[in-house]
Amino acid sequence: MTTARAAAPSELCVVQISDCHLGTSLGDCLLGMDTDHSLDEVLKLIRDNHPHIDVLVASGDLSGNAAKSAYQRLLPKLNALADRLVWLPGNHDDLGVMQQVAAPELLCSTLELDPWQLVFLNSAVPEQVGGHLAPSQLQLVRDLPDDNPSLIFVHHHLRALGSDWLDEQRIDNADELFDIIDSRDNIAAIVSGHVHQQSDTRHRSHRLLTSPSTCIQFAPNSNSFAVDELNPGYRWFTLFADGRVDTGVERVSGVRFTIDRTADGYE
Repeated sequence: MTTARAAAPSELCVVQISDCHLGTSLGDCLLGMDTDHSLDEVLKLIRDNHPHIDVLVASGDLSGNAAKSAYQRLLPKLNALADRLVWLPGNHDDLGVMQQVAAPELLCSTLELDPWQLVFLNSAVPEQVGGHLAPSQLQLVRDLPDDNPSLIFVHHHLRALGSDWLDEQRIDNADELFDIIDSRDNIAAIVSGHVHQQSDTRHRSHRLLTSPSTCIQFAPNSNSFAVDELNPGYRWFTLFADGRVDTGVERVSGVRFTIDRTADGYE
């Protein structure tokens, strides 16, 4: 496992958490795991590893049932962790409810951190589990400057990862996004959540990353729903001024989490 590192003055530190699935009330569980507790343990690890964070991205499924109370609990947990905080909606979220809790700057579409450009795409479709990018989201990528290194965040994954049940939920018009960025060499990576597992793959010439959940993990390469034994975690990035990016995943250790590993799904 790559060791997390704090950003030097000439570097930018970005941290991604995803798929928190907080319930309506403190102590609510997902498949037996207390999702507030697991998130708190991940945030404790983040604080230990990263004395200064430029941007913390919470990339969707922040609540498991779009409860306003879940977002209200989440906000103070994250507020002091980074200079900037960005929320993305996932398929379990409700953007309208998120907007009632989060200030507009937390739900931004782009963020400039000289020389880097961060882009936050909304792939969530109301009443749908799978992802789709609306024309307005694709236009955000078309409008990116060609001379700035860029990192794109989106909730749903773009290409199949080898798990049939999850791959049915990937962004259904991902090729439209790839067609836009094929001629660009300034896109460092596209980073997703949703799949509750880490991966680092390539499609065409593009680097695609997925990141773990702060609660339960899905077993990779599983045709049907299956829970992994790995602990909750997060992904970190170090962005360099010359466009290079280092990234890795860290997971909570020394904590035992209760989880139903025999479950065949959840709502």
